[in-house]
Amino acid sequence: MQKLSYFFLITIIFISCSKTTVKKEKFEDGKIKSEKTYQKIDGKEKLVKEVKYHHNGQKYIEGGYMDELRNGKWTSWYEDGKIWSEGEFKDGKSHGKRTVYHPNGKKYYEGTFDSGKRTGIWMFYNEAGIKVKEVNYSKVTVQP
Repeated sequence: MQKLSYFFLITIIFISCSKTTVKKEKFEDGKIKSEKTYQKIDGKEKLVKEVKYHHNGQKYIEGGYMDELRNGKWTSWYEDGKIWSEGEFKDGKSHGKRTVYHPNGKKYYEGTFDSGKRTGIWMFYNEAGIKVKEVNYSKVTVQP
């Protein structure tokens, strides 16, 4: 029972010490342009999440940060609310699967990044959703 009490006490102290703050930026007409979430970590305020908006109020882009660098899933949207792209970041660089869409919602392209570099097979599609090209970036060489 005593161990359980210590666990709850430590949890309460941790929660109370990790203060979260949201800072908002507005367009000239007062509409919200962005919201940045900061968390107090090791006594310093660090950016952990960002959401930007189109002027019409629809989300433009959203994602997380670690050590002030993009990290985790990031998503962006067209002004009408349809998804534009989604992908992963690690240490501020594209890392993992990336999918980008045409304004009509059909896939435009998808592929994989490894520490900011395209890798593997990428598929490209026209606005009707028909595959028009395939590129294997693992076999592409850069000319000096």
